[in-house]
Amino acid sequence: MTSSNKQAKTALGPLQREVLDWLWENPGSSVRDCVDWLNLNSGREHAYTTIQTVFDNLHKKKLVSRRRVKNAYRYQAKQTRGGMLVERFHDLVSRFSVGAQPVSSSLVDALEENDPDELKALVDELKKRGHL
Repeated sequence: MTSSNKQAKTALGPLQREVLDWLWENPGSSVRDCVDWLNLNSGREHAYTTIQTVFDNLHKKKLVSRRRVKNAYRYQAKQTRGGMLVERFHDLVSRFSVGAQPVSSSLVDALEENDPDELKALVDELKKRGHL
């Protein structure tokens, strides 16, 4: 599978991202748990079947695993948020046929402009890991 085909199959819509974000914070949850939380916190009413479809699609994309407990599935993200970010970063780099350095440099520029505290935290992390 080419990188663009892989990316198309794993691309996430806004509701899928919201559900996956929620699932990272609430592993082992059911569709009902997520629907209840979304309906209380998102400012919108979501139908159970809509969120169930989102979970099914995330499972088909191999982004979540599920296990049956009594009469409902319990879901868990297959990767951490950081693991997914690393995978997406590698996909991005390969898509544009550039090395990691220009992409990293662009990230530093963006952080420097928009969030200097985040850039400082990144530098501190690199120092902690012995990379600087």
